[in-house]
Order: sequence, then C-alpha cells, then structure tokens
Amino acid sequence: MATACFKEKEEKQRKQKEVLSFSKPLKIAVIGGGTRCAALLSLLEKNSFRDIPIKIVAVADHNPEAVGFIEAKKRGIYTTEDFRELVNFPDIDLIIELTGKKELLEEVLPYLPPQVQVLDYAVSRLLGEIILLSEGCHECNVELNFTRNFVAALWNSVADRILLLDEDYTIIDINPSMLSVLGAKRSDVIGKHCYQVMHQSLSPCNTAKRPCPLQETLKTGLSAQAIHEHHDPNKGVTYYEVVTYPFPHREGEKMMVIEIFRDITSEFKEQVDATTKRIKKNLARLVHEDKMIALGKLVASSVHEINNPISGIHALSKLMYSKLEEGKTLSEEEIEEFRNYLALISKESARCGDIVSNLLSFSRQQKMEARRVNINEIIRAVLTLCKHRMSLQKIELEEDLSPDLPEVIGDYNHIQQCFINVIFNAIEAMPEGGRLTVRTFYERKRKKVRIDICDTGCGIPEENISRIFEPFFSTKSDDKGVGLGLSVVYGIMREHRGSIFVDSKVGEGTCFIIRFPEAGPDNNNGVLKEKPKRSKGTTNAKGNQEKG
Repeated sequence: MATACFKEKEEKQRKQKEVLSFSKPLKIAVIGGGTRCAALLSLLEKNSFRDIPIKIVAVADHNPEAVGFIEAKKRGIYTTEDFRELVNFPDIDLIIELTGKKELLEEVLPYLPPQVQVLDYAVSRLLGEIILLSEGCHECNVELNFTRNFVAALWNSVADRILLLDEDYTIIDINPSMLSVLGAKRSDVIGKHCYQVMHQSLSPCNTAKRPCPLQETLKTGLSAQAIHEHHDPNKGVTYYEVVTYPFPHREGEKMMVIEIFRDITSEFKEQVDATTKRIKKNLARLVHEDKMIALGKLVASSVHEINNPISGIHALSKLMYSKLEEGKTLSEEEIEEFRNYLALISKESARCGDIVSNLLSFSRQQKMEARRVNINEIIRAVLTLCKHRMSLQKIELEEDLSPDLPEVIGDYNHIQQCFINVIFNAIEAMPEGGRLTVRTFYERKRKKVRIDICDTGCGIPEENISRIFEPFFSTKSDDKGVGLGLSVVYGIMREHRGSIFVDSKVGEGTCFIIRFPEAGPDNNNGVLKEKPKRSKGTTNAKGNQEKG
C-alpha cells in the first residue's frame, strides 16, 4: 500500500514538471510595435526569459515607422499594419496587446481560435511596464558596470598618488601608485590614519609648515590645497602638492575626501633655484648701489687728501720751471735742491696714485667669485681708504689684527663692501672724534674668523637695534644715505654663511661682531657646504646683544 502511494506521488511530481517545462517555444503575437515591443525584443535577444522559451512570431501596428515594428522587421519577424491578420496567423499561442487600447482586444477576441490565449487589458499593461522597467534596469546595470570599469581604470593607472579618506582621517581606499611609493601592501594601509602612513605621526597635520587641506575641505565643503614636505631615507626631502576634494559618503550625511598627492620636488627646486638667482642678482645690484654711495663719501674725503700733495707738486714744479727759464747755469746747491724737489714730487704723486687706485678698485663692479681671501688684507685696504676721513674727524684708530688668521671663502669685493659700510657707520657715529677699534682673531672652538669693529660714538637706542638691518631703515638725515648699508651687510653675511651681531649702549658706543667660517683644507672650490648653526648665548643679526 505504501509502495503504491509513493509511486502515485512520484507520478504526480513528474506531471507537474512536464507542465512547468516547455518543450516547444511559446509563440507570441504582439499588437503594438512601439517602445514596449522594442524592449521585449531586446529582452528576448539577451535571453532574459531563460526558463520559458518564447518566440515572437508576429508584430502588428498601424504605424510602420514605430521603433518596435522596424526592429521586428529587421529580425525577420512577420509584420503587418492590420492587427486583424493575426486572427488567421498559424500556430499562435498567445496574443499580447501593448498599445494600451482596450478596444483592439475586444475587436479581435470573437474571431480567435480557441487554443489562442489573450492577455487581458490590465495584465498587458502591467507586462508592458515590467518590460520597460527591465530594459531600463539592464541599461542602468550596463552604465553602472561601465562607470565602475572606467573609474577602476583611472584609479589604477593614474600616476598621481590618491587616497580616499573618511572624516576621521581613516584611509578607505588607496590607489596602486601610492602603494608603490609607500612600498606597502594594501592590507597594511587600509583602516589606518593618513598622518600615520604619510608622515609617521601620531596626530593630524596642523602646523604652519604642514597645513591640513582635509580639515579645510571638511569645514568648507570645497576643494583645498597645501604643500607638504616629506622625508624619505632613500630619496631625501621630497615636496608634494596635496589637493583635497569633497566626496559624498555612501551613508548620505557623512562626507568622504579624495586626497591627491602630486610630486612637485623638481618644480619646487627649480622655483627655489630661480628665486635664489633673482635674490643674488638683486643683492649684487644693491651692493653696487650702496658701493656707489660709499664711493661718493670716500671721494669727498679723498679730494682733500689729494689736494694738498697736488698743490705742493704744482708749487715745486712752477719754482723749478721759473729757475730754468732764467737760463742760468745751476749751482751744485740748486741741483741738490732740485733733486730734493723731484723726490718730494715723486713721493706725493705716488701717494695720489695709490689713493686713486684704491678708489678705482673699490668702484669696479665685478662678478661675484668665491675664493680664498685673507680678512686682514681686506681690512687694511679698507682702512687705507678711510684713514684721511678719520683724521679729519679726529678719530683715533686702533688696529689689532691677528697675524695667524686662517683664510675664509668669499668674494673679495663683497667682503670689502661689508667692512666699508660698518666702518662708515662707526665714523658717522663719532662726528666730534673718538676711537675706532678694529680687531681680528681666530675662534678655534667655533672654527670661525672673528672681526670686532667698535666705536665710542653715540650708540644705538634699544628700540632701534632690532631694526638696523632692515632695508631703508635709517636714523640719519637724507644726505647721509638711504638706509641700505647695514641691510646690504646682512645680505652679504648670509651669502657667505657668516653672522653679524651688534652690542650697543647709548652714549658709550657700538660694537659689531662679524664671523666667517674658516676655509678649511677641504674647501678649495669656494662652496660652503652648510649654513652656520646659531651659538648659544647669542642673538641673530636682528637681535639685541651678544653675550658670548
């Protein structure tokens, strides 16, 4: 009995499967050749109805230009402009009306063979909408897949380094270009904070030298930009332009940020080199302009120094000429007298020649050339130019130049200009006379050559000490200069990797302390390798006093 029941159940399931399976395709005739018909044909071509074999055998529409009608004709499907012809079409299983006109079905129904099924108006309408929706979904999927593939191609092939970040700086995604730069695996980076990965830092970037564009984008909702300095043990210092763009989060209310890194190291260095060249050119121009001002002062004082010997030479030469004009034979005493006159003329003219030669040497504009120079030699040349002016102002000169001073690397003319300006400042600070002390010696521990230029003049007020190296700052009257002197000195010292400090008290005098790095045995090409480090207990060139 149980066996019979089991067989009966098995037979029933077999018949159900036969009912559900279609050995032959379902032949359908369509009334209406519009967009719904075209969508249905497209779905059938894509095999969207896998479990039900369907075949469109005829399409009827009064408009032969309808898109579905044309598509059916292209595929070899029977088409007609008179839907009544479908009544006599052989082997039709089902008629679908896709025009939305109920009266068409009512007109066809009485003439259909009994085996032909007809979907009623409501079901046909529903089927038409489903067909359009399915086609639309398919097109959306195609568009979505294309977009995904396009974005993936860009993401994987772009040379710039890209991060996708959450609001809390968490890395959501990273492109292969950034991974290759970091030398890390994707699993090592995803989920970490950007500042941990990019800067090995425990906190977000938020300094003047390293601003965070992500914070700006989160605050404003707009794109932001910054330049970051990265330190790589293999490549050294590199510079990146970091640009952030807002990106809507999948959760809606939140925001994600796309952060793009572009290596601008070569561009940045080119800009720095160009700026450096421009600054050097401007410095050379300022040095020359200031030199002309100093030359004018030197010429003014040298005129008096040259005038006296020239007057003597002129008087002696007139005296000798007048005696020779008399035509008398010169006695031994007169010849000896003439000999003394000529010696004096030779001596005084040579002194005039030296003064003029020094002025010409000082005024000559030459290209900056770094080489080994002796500081004592430069100072002696400068003092030679200034001695007459000091004598006119009754300034006593005290020289204390160390004989075993090592050489320094620098441009002779620029260093000479530096000393001229400082000494002129000292002279002008002592209009009623005083004492100028120039001292040089070697600081062995610092490996620096030190020059002290001190005066007993009026001194500098404390409120002005921090400004004396600023361009165009001057406490002098307009006829004494334009305030470029000490700013030029400061520029020259920076160019030579040196330092300059000032110690001054009103009514007691001022002392400028200048230091140059010694040349050293390995520094023969005039190139200084590194900038000087600031010593403890001293201030920079714009500070007040040096205590060391």
